[in-house]
Amino acid sequence: MIDPELKKKYGEHAIENGLRLQPASFERKLALRDSLDQHFTKAWVDFVINGFGDRTALDDRTRFLVLVGQFTMAKAQPALEDAIRAALAVPVPPREVLEIILQCAIYGGNTTVDPALDVFAKVADDLGIRDELRKGQLPLEGHNPTRKRDEEEKTWHAEDVADPRLAKLTAKHDWRGISSGLRLRPKHHLNILDYLDSMDENFADNWVNFCYRAMYSRWIVDDKTRLLCMVGDCMAVGETTQARAHMRGSMRAGAKPREVMEVVLQSCQNFGMPTMLRGLGVFVKIMTEDGRLDEIGNPTGAVE
Repeated sequence: MIDPELKKKYGEHAIENGLRLQPASFERKLALRDSLDQHFTKAWVDFVINGFGDRTALDDRTRFLVLVGQFTMAKAQPALEDAIRAALAVPVPPREVLEIILQCAIYGGNTTVDPALDVFAKVADDLGIRDELRKGQLPLEGHNPTRKRDEEEKTWHAEDVADPRLAKLTAKHDWRGISSGLRLRPKHHLNILDYLDSMDENFADNWVNFCYRAMYSRWIVDDKTRLLCMVGDCMAVGETTQARAHMRGSMRAGAKPREVMEVVLQSCQNFGMPTMLRGLGVFVKIMTEDGRLDEIGNPTGAVE
């Protein structure tokens, strides 16, 4: 129960936002900050709780799924519990929340995902949703048995279809992994697969099967949302090379530039201004290259 004096001091709207954004920890955070420094607390409430809480560039489903991914990547388990509970309260389907955690295995590895799964399982047990999760899981082989190559080839870029490496690589590796890569990363996927294949064919096969045949072909979360989450994942660990690819990928999947930019801007509250500015610089360069600066306010250029 929020102290009535704190509610009076910081305003009912801040309390409502705080409990919505950080349901498991806001009461404690507010009381702790207030007991130490009321001026900082007011600045924090205005910036983080009301400032970002009132922004509408992202719907709540996307906002909280991005945060689930970011806190998973950052191994920030208390904040992750807050984000999971906030997402489920929207309500976001539990299977989608879990999916964003599982997708972090690609960029964060098992040392990142394992503690996040412990947090998710604790919340799932608290809310009694384990049975719902079991019923909603994919078959053992996922969607792969029903996929059709002739249909998926229609989604491949013409330059990839004409690339002589395509026949060589599909002769070695499952076409379904290659197909997902060609759809998601046109004019790039063959480069990385060929690069890995030239050095270690066995590793390349394991890699393309896990990342693209399995994880990127689960289709539990739509590509637009999943890729926006991956932009957020990259921001959480300061990785700008892959962030650039996923910014482009999310817009190809239907994300508006303002949605991509919002993921970057929102990252400053949890991962700091330098991280946000690096990501924003990458995004401004993309929009400059594509002649779309007018869609984000016509900035004169990235500020380092």
